[in-house]
Amino acid sequence: MLKHLAICCVFIFAANLFSRAQFPGILLSDTGLHSSNIAVEKYLVRYQAGDDLRWADPLFNDSLWKPVSIKFGSTDTPPGWRGYGWFRIWIKKDKHTSLSTWGMRINQDGASEIFWDGKKIDAIGTFATNAADIKVKRTPYTILPLAISDTLPHLLAIRYANFKPAFNDFTGMQLWLGNMHVLNSHSKSDQRFFDLLLTATSVQFMLVLLHFLLFIFYPRQRVNLYYSLFVLVTAITGLARYLTIATTDPYWQFNSYMLFIYMMTFIPFTGALLFYYVSFNRIPKNRLFIISILTLAMLVFLLLKGQPNFVNTGEAIFPTLINILTTLVFIDGTIVIGRAIRRGNKLLWLIAIAMCICLITSVIAGSNLFGWFTFREVMATMSIVSLLLPVMFSVYLAINVARTNRNLETQLKENKRLAEENLLQEQEKTKLIAGQAEELERTVMERTAEVRRQADKLREMDEAKSRFFVNLTHEFKTPLTLIINPAKELLHQSDEPAAQRYAQFILQNSKRLLQLINQLLDLSKLESGQLTVETQPLEIVQWLRMYIQQYDSLADKKSITIRFNNQFSQLWAMVDMDKLEKMVQNLLTNAIKFSNQQGTILISLDKTEDFFTIRVADNGIGIPTHKLPYIFDRFYQADASDTRAGEGVGIGLALTKELAELSGGHITVSSEVNKGSEFILQLPFIPAKPDPLHTPNVILKNEISISDPLINTDTSLPLILLVEDNADLREFMLQSFATHYTIITAQNGAEGIEQALEKIPVLIITDLMMPQKDGYQLCAALKTDNRTSHIPIIMLTAKTDQDSRIQGIETGADAYLSKPFDKKELLAVTGNLIRVRQQLRDKYGKDNIWLTGVEELPSIEQQFLGKIREAIETHLDDAGYGADQLAGDMSLSRTQLHRKLKQLIDQSPGELIRTIRMQRAHELLQNNIATVAEVCYSVGYANPANFSTSFSKHFGYAPSQVTRKQQ
Repeated sequence: MLKHLAICCVFIFAANLFSRAQFPGILLSDTGLHSSNIAVEKYLVRYQAGDDLRWADPLFNDSLWKPVSIKFGSTDTPPGWRGYGWFRIWIKKDKHTSLSTWGMRINQDGASEIFWDGKKIDAIGTFATNAADIKVKRTPYTILPLAISDTLPHLLAIRYANFKPAFNDFTGMQLWLGNMHVLNSHSKSDQRFFDLLLTATSVQFMLVLLHFLLFIFYPRQRVNLYYSLFVLVTAITGLARYLTIATTDPYWQFNSYMLFIYMMTFIPFTGALLFYYVSFNRIPKNRLFIISILTLAMLVFLLLKGQPNFVNTGEAIFPTLINILTTLVFIDGTIVIGRAIRRGNKLLWLIAIAMCICLITSVIAGSNLFGWFTFREVMATMSIVSLLLPVMFSVYLAINVARTNRNLETQLKENKRLAEENLLQEQEKTKLIAGQAEELERTVMERTAEVRRQADKLREMDEAKSRFFVNLTHEFKTPLTLIINPAKELLHQSDEPAAQRYAQFILQNSKRLLQLINQLLDLSKLESGQLTVETQPLEIVQWLRMYIQQYDSLADKKSITIRFNNQFSQLWAMVDMDKLEKMVQNLLTNAIKFSNQQGTILISLDKTEDFFTIRVADNGIGIPTHKLPYIFDRFYQADASDTRAGEGVGIGLALTKELAELSGGHITVSSEVNKGSEFILQLPFIPAKPDPLHTPNVILKNEISISDPLINTDTSLPLILLVEDNADLREFMLQSFATHYTIITAQNGAEGIEQALEKIPVLIITDLMMPQKDGYQLCAALKTDNRTSHIPIIMLTAKTDQDSRIQGIETGADAYLSKPFDKKELLAVTGNLIRVRQQLRDKYGKDNIWLTGVEELPSIEQQFLGKIREAIETHLDDAGYGADQLAGDMSLSRTQLHRKLKQLIDQSPGELIRTIRMQRAHELLQNNIATVAEVCYSVGYANPANFSTSFSKHFGYAPSQVTRKQQ
């Protein structure tokens, strides 16, 4: 009772006080009776940071509180603001105002509790003094009633908190006071109005779905896709704008507003896609690129800023930029559509009119530049306009589809007429074709008969060729028989080593020629079908082991190890032993031929139920992968270059494959370069009973052993280097030259280059086609090297064409002999080249002519001698400068330098140094430039007595007599 009495006294006292002075709060007048409201944000209210429910009491003295505006942002918060506080303001009704039903509308993004004269009348959200417990809320359509029936002051206190504002520029709140009935009416009207705006958005979404389905069913009509994108962006823009107004969650409001801004940014881009495609039936890349860059720039700007206050303030230029870009796109779209209309697409006038209306409406009403329209009028106008363009586009597309259907119907009728005409024409053609077919059939029969006659002739020619081939090979065998047998007799009857050696060469190479002829004969029989399989019982394990032993001596020459792996003690089968021997022979000789020194060959035997398998694997040079498919073709060679490692004509593997297939088996190969190859021979396994009459009896036909040649060890004879990859030919040449020369040999071009650089021979004889480096490469390498450039080279080759001879001469070969060469001719050419070189050596060595003229020598030799002389003259006064130092300056060993100089000018390095010193000393003394002692020291002599002795020995008179000799 006392409290109420005190409150009344306070109100009476405040009323008397306010009556005598200007009222410090809000004075309500008949303004509330009209449509306008009182915005509390225009008044200063009392504010205190912190929280105390006593502050809602009208009796509490707030004279020390700070006067502030209730609308503030994150950058202009009231003093002491920590996310929550109290706001108080006095409200009084004018005495002349008869209105007693007042209302209040609040706009906030936080949580609040509202007190009227100390009593809590409402709560929006859940107030808390910490960010974890607060629940923010907004009520866009709620009106709070305020009971003001007297003219006394009333206290409005608001307990408010907002820790994490959704919008940086709106942390506080907004309040409006007015007629309760008017506010309620406006609120309900706004709610119905904004809900009604969703109708346009719903229509747009239905249009999007319709045209997107049309695009799925007719993907070539991409205009439906671009239309769907444009209308979808427009619809999302309208929906986001609606949520910005109607949502009760401040953060949803923020996200909706950001979505609205982003979609506004995309409208020019999607609109450009649609307008340009409709006009050009394609997308102009230049225009689209410019619009894409501008759109991307705006999106980047939004992402960097991140808050709507950068686009929602009066000073912000972002809305202006969007409007400008949209306007430019619409203007450009209108222009290109107008051009399309002039080109004949008259229906586009619907879109042109809609675009003009949208453009004018957006500029005048949408931006509200002149302030002629209310917010509701702007929203209503833009909703209608945003629906106008999609609807017009839909009408355009519908009319287009209808026109297309009419055209299709007309086309179908025309097609039907043309089909009937074509049917008549086809019937006539059928009759004509039938007549031509009969004629063609007769022609075909005649030509078939002709082809058969030609085939018979070809068959007869092939048979004749085969008979000729067989007869020819037989003719080869007759002279070979007469070569082989006399050679055997000569080998056994002669006691002379040279005769035995030549007989061995004849016998060994005759057998190789016989083997090649037999292979050619087998191929001929295979072609003519005369070769048949004749099987007999054979114990394969013992036969294969004994057969492999034949090749031990051949493998030993290359230090190759041959291993035989087998898991059977015996394996009897029905086999054609002759064909099996030829197949294994080719595989084993190839493995040895293409294996490296100290390599390994593994031969294994295995069996399945239907086949027995022989594997021959080596770790040699291998075969490139791209050449494996051709390795079994006749006359194919994996390496056809002049540097291939091994001789051959490409018959062996082809014969092996055809013999395997003739026997009912097959052969395969796997290989990797520089790692080796593996050949797998599979033949049918037909079990056989052990038969002692067919026990393997392989005669070991080892390679004919050729005794070591007689090598001349006399070092005074000229040193010749023989470079030849064929061992027999190399040994034959070694035997031929051994009596007149000291011989060293090399098996390939690379080894020949090494031997030549190390030994410095007087002459080199080389083959052309060799492994690693051929004769051309060897010749080029040696002729361009100072150490070996003076050495004559004789090139031997089976290539006798003019181009090959020219190439050999161009690379520096001094002579070019073709195979088979004549031994006497080779010896004669060798002797002649050595004599010519000896004559040049004698000429330039005599009286030291090389010091004054070397015109007949090649340019490289002239340069070499010039460098020699320059090196010696540079160290002329150095008494310790000798042969070793000179060899080092020339980048040669002492032995190499010695042999080079002896072959060029017939002087050793020491003699050459002494000669140049003596010549220099003689010039100095002859010109009276210095005394004998001074000359002695200047030419590298430390002892004048030694100098005088050397000088007298060289010139035949003492140094002191030089002047008198001149006189």
